[in-house]
Amino acid sequence: MDEFPFGQPVDAVIQMAYFVPDLKTGMEWWTTQLGVGPWFVIDRIGGTDVRYRGKPSNAEFTIALAYSGHMMIELIQALDDRPSIYKEAHEKRGYGFHHVAKVVPDLQEAVAAGRALGFTILHQSPTPGGGEVCFLDGGQDAPGAIELIADVPATRDIFTAVWRASVDWDGSDPYRSFSEILTAAGS
Repeated sequence: MDEFPFGQPVDAVIQMAYFVPDLKTGMEWWTTQLGVGPWFVIDRIGGTDVRYRGKPSNAEFTIALAYSGHMMIELIQALDDRPSIYKEAHEKRGYGFHHVAKVVPDLQEAVAAGRALGFTILHQSPTPGGGEVCFLDGGQDAPGAIELIADVPATRDIFTAVWRASVDWDGSDPYRSFSEILTAAGS
């Protein structure tokens, strides 16, 4: 298997993300039905330095990351009912597909290009290791949001470590702590 940062070339979609009512049930389905794993779980994310539609947001979530081949799958479960990008999407479309993600070399430039196309900034937040993400609405005909991820070394290392764990995975230990990836990535 070719090795790429983020599991994909930088100009490709690297992730498909789904909003689920229960993270464990979601991971079990993806693992038993499609062989996806191992999953790396962040028990609590959000609540700090997060902006939703331009205002501070303290909503919190739990997420799980895994790869199927070179495609990252992300599952997200809300931990509260506060206003957020996930609550908004759930109210519009229910559970299911939420966003695609793409890594960009210059986040501010990519956000400006999206805004020039008429996209609205929905969410902005820091990532482990000093990076940042920004979600755009994707436009009227989009099936979900577009997540733009800043291409910084720590984020590269983390996503690549998640991908490497999936290569030749034998199905053992399917649900793991994200701290394992931080250690493997050296973050």
